[in-house]
Amino acid sequence: MALFAALAAIALIFIYALRTGMPPTPTSPRVRAAMLDMLPDALNGTIVELGSGWGGLAVALARRFPDCRVVGYELSPLPWLVSRLRLMAAPAPNLRLHRADFRRAPLGDATVVVCYLFPAAMTKLRPKLDAELRPGTLVLSNTFAMPGWQPLATQTADDLYRSTIYLYRYRR
Repeated sequence: MALFAALAAIALIFIYALRTGMPPTPTSPRVRAAMLDMLPDALNGTIVELGSGWGGLAVALARRFPDCRVVGYELSPLPWLVSRLRLMAAPAPNLRLHRADFRRAPLGDATVVVCYLFPAAMTKLRPKLDAELRPGTLVLSNTFAMPGWQPLATQTADDLYRSTIYLYRYRR
């Protein structure tokens, strides 16, 4: 029975990785810390994580910015379920996790948009950001740059891969 459950979980992750174009990849603790450090201390409004996966970064954002509303979107059911269980075990009242396709999520109220998406997904995301973001919205990306955008700042995380983190300020 355990073998069947494990195979079903792997198949579910694989199916949704094919559907979304990216497997649910957790942000390492060192990269997560570097990402949080890149954001201004005096932040308010709404932080939206596109592809919140297993919930580690969304929870960290909610704890670091308790006065902000944090919203995570994850389509893949297993990572979303794990993130919901994680939230039940250690509640963060300012965090909402939605099992939904972030490509359909409203971004117009976002103060910060956070993502960890492969280059093809970043390219597909750009028209949505151009259509919905307000000037001045911060966009924080783990590892993959937004094609055609000039970062406000970059930082190299002290992790195994020397991951680059990109911070942008959206301008029309």
